Amino acid sequence: MENKGNINGKAVVSLVVSCISVLAGCCIWYLAILCGVVSIVFGILALRGENKNQQDMAIAGIVVGGTGMAIGIVAAVLYIMLYSAAGGGTTNIQNGTGTVMMALRGVYSLFW
Repeated sequence: MENKGNINGKAVVSLVVSCISVLAGCCIWYLAILCGVVSIVFGILALRGENKNQQDMAIAGIVVGGTGMAIGIVAAVLYIMLYSAAGGGTTNIQNGTGTVMMALRGVYSLFW
């Protein structure tokens, strides 16, 4: 019979950091990517560790961390497209022209 009192700390860390990753996804994309990677690593360590309690929490940390990391990657790509020379070369999105800038203006208005 398993002892239900043992807490799998790595699983808890994985879930908490993955929640931070999702929350930071749209505002601080580099933090979202970093927290996503950390939560996936801790989730895998929790699944492979000796303490088999709370495996569902470890799996949830992996899934939510991957989602947060994906949101961070999308936000990074949008940031690079908005502010790079190839994406229009302007930091004032209202003055941009072209199809790419029109599409980005719509996406930009969703977040800011």
